[in-house]
Amino acid sequence: MIYTDNHKRATFEKAVNETIEGCNSLIEIYHTFIEPFDRVASREEAEILIRDPEGTFDNALIANVNLSAGHGIKPDPKTAAQLFNIDRPNYLNLVAGFPIVWDDCKPCQKAKIKKGQRAISFERYRTYSPFMRFDGGEFVANPEAIEDKLKSFDVYAVTEEQTAVYNHYTDLITILNCHLEKYPLPDRTKEAIAKGLNLQLSQGVSGTFVMDKQYISHLIASK
Repeated sequence: MIYTDNHKRATFEKAVNETIEGCNSLIEIYHTFIEPFDRVASREEAEILIRDPEGTFDNALIANVNLSAGHGIKPDPKTAAQLFNIDRPNYLNLVAGFPIVWDDCKPCQKAKIKKGQRAISFERYRTYSPFMRFDGGEFVANPEAIEDKLKSFDVYAVTEEQTAVYNHYTDLITILNCHLEKYPLPDRTKEAIAKGLNLQLSQGVSGTFVMDKQYISHLIASK
């Protein structure tokens, strides 16, 4: 292995964790406002909620209030919520990231809510869904899928051309450092050489020549 892009690894892991947290937060908010009318029990139901938090809420509400005007006409969700003292306005505000009147929202005080944070988008969920599992009513990390993805941030010299590039820079560094042992150079000169050859110095602005693994990884990846 030539190089591991730790920044990309950390960014990816952070995004997965934030997506899991966002999905579970939405489920918790939904449960807090809609119970006892509905409960997310499967990944399929969770995806429906994430895709359409408002529609899922209204459908669960209408399906359980047992009101009908006949001829297949369904009651207005806003009216149904008022009849059963369900705080629909604050639910809609929460999932949209809009301000709420905190003291007047009893469900808000029960759920773990980050004020002003919009519900997770279905697009973001879809991006990171392969790295998540639904277990016990909530999303958790899928360690096998995550580990496979993390391997993609490791750079290897695989082909003959890639190996040749890596060996070239290894030999170049060896020659330069052998030269330094016999004929020391001022740090400013070494800095200029390192910059010109896309190398680094072992102590930042001094020391021996070392490989710039990030540069080499990009160069190898282009071959």
